[in-house]
Amino acid sequence: MHTANCANCEAPLTGPYCSQCGQHAHESSRSIGTLFHDAWHVVTHVDGRFWQTIGALLFKPGKLTAEYFAERRARYLPPVRLYLVLSLVFFAFASLGSRTAHFIDLDSKPPAKRLADTASQAEADGVTGAVEDAKKIGAEIDAAVKQANQQQKPKADAAAGADEDNDKDGGFTLDLAKCDSMRSDWKWLEQPMRDTCRRNVADHGHALGTAVVASIPKMMFVFLPIMALVMLLLYWWPRRYYVEHVVFFLHTHAAIFLVLLLELVVSRLAHWLPLLSPVIGWVVFAGFIYSSWYIYRAMRVFYGQGRWLTLTKIFVIGITYLLFLSITIAATTVLLALVT
Repeated sequence: MHTANCANCEAPLTGPYCSQCGQHAHESSRSIGTLFHDAWHVVTHVDGRFWQTIGALLFKPGKLTAEYFAERRARYLPPVRLYLVLSLVFFAFASLGSRTAHFIDLDSKPPAKRLADTASQAEADGVTGAVEDAKKIGAEIDAAVKQANQQQKPKADAAAGADEDNDKDGGFTLDLAKCDSMRSDWKWLEQPMRDTCRRNVADHGHALGTAVVASIPKMMFVFLPIMALVMLLLYWWPRRYYVEHVVFFLHTHAAIFLVLLLELVVSRLAHWLPLLSPVIGWVVFAGFIYSSWYIYRAMRVFYGQGRWLTLTKIFVIGITYLLFLSITIAATTVLLALVT
């Protein structure tokens, strides 16, 4: 039964939707047909704009940003919502079935102690030959370490401690002894640093690694406005507003996340369909080429400058991007280490 007024806000109805609050004028909210209609609308429309936005985002670089500032916004998802959805889906999908890589081995046992424990465990399992080999290697390592320590100057002992135990994976090992030897020019910072070190050594850095990965989407919200400032300097004439560069980066990063998400989907499918394994490398390569072209084309479409000038600015942006991204990740890691 149709009503002349919206049941939500009592405003007069002039169509299937209320002009004041946007509620649909369903015949009855208690109808099972209405429930299925809403479900079908979500799947096929997602606010009526999702698929149209995804198509323009993926295949028409720069169009969404140009449309946004041409005041044609109603037909597409807002930039912030689009970025949030795709970034969260990408990072959530990437974290499934994967383990955090550890470039720093946070171990509470010195190398000689770990080797002795390994040998003892092997001996308990009856692996006598491996035990003997491990003990010989351990004796050689201990002798080499003692000789190196005798040749070190007392003032260099603390500095050398961070480089003694090189990890096979290219990182380094941090133990409790090194936590206690941490020094800082700011005395008030020494104790928090040592406490943080001990906490992360206790769980081999797993909590810190997990926190860093989980904080990447939030970190990007700080990083993107910084890069927008760089764009503000590069595109100073003709004059553009700061928000234009912010929206451009939101759209561009959303597109890159979508490409990476598609690559991850193919990679996951390869585990179920071995026939896809040979094409994974080509898919990743194609994704890289497409992403590079996408950035170039998006800048050309939205900013409207020439090829060589655009390529030159891409080179500058690439350098500053890597620089500020490294600084942002390092700052995020340090802050999380102090509270994790």
